[in-house]
Amino acid sequence: MADVQAAKRYAQAAFQIATATPGASLDQWRAELREIAEVLSDSAASGLLADRKVPVASRVAMVERMLDLSPLALNLARLLVSKGRSQDARAVSDAFNRMADDYEGIAHASVTTAVELTPEQLSAIEQQLSSSLGKRVRAVGAVDPAIIGGLVVRVGDKLVDGSVRTRLKRLRRELEGVR
Repeated sequence: MADVQAAKRYAQAAFQIATATPGASLDQWRAELREIAEVLSDSAASGLLADRKVPVASRVAMVERMLDLSPLALNLARLLVSKGRSQDARAVSDAFNRMADDYEGIAHASVTTAVELTPEQLSAIEQQLSSSLGKRVRAVGAVDPAIIGGLVVRVGDKLVDGSVRTRLKRLRRELEGVR
């Protein structure tokens, strides 16, 4: 289980380096952190890299052989391994991506509908959300036939429920209150 707070601190440090280093790009850091996460958290070697019975020098040497990264990103990978945080690499990458998205003005939306949306419909929803939020929105569609019709949009911690199911529930509560 990843230590979310520790992962956030490592991500903040990486983000500060990425934004302060001339010539560094957030996209490059995103890619390198994704590669670090794949090796340290998701690969077949992840168990060995997290095993404290294996000497730290051996684990760090393995990471250096497995990863071809910029010196600063490689230092982060070494640090995660040497501090016993290799299993937190995926959480570090995710936290960094959230910070980079916020920095670049990108919001992520989940759009749930009763039927599958076409790419054109999803793009139109993205454009509408972008104009109303003042950010670039990347939307992901999901299907839930139980909402009957309409849509449910979640952007961060905001939820807009325009589903028929919710409207019917509201109408039912109103009618029950009239009795």
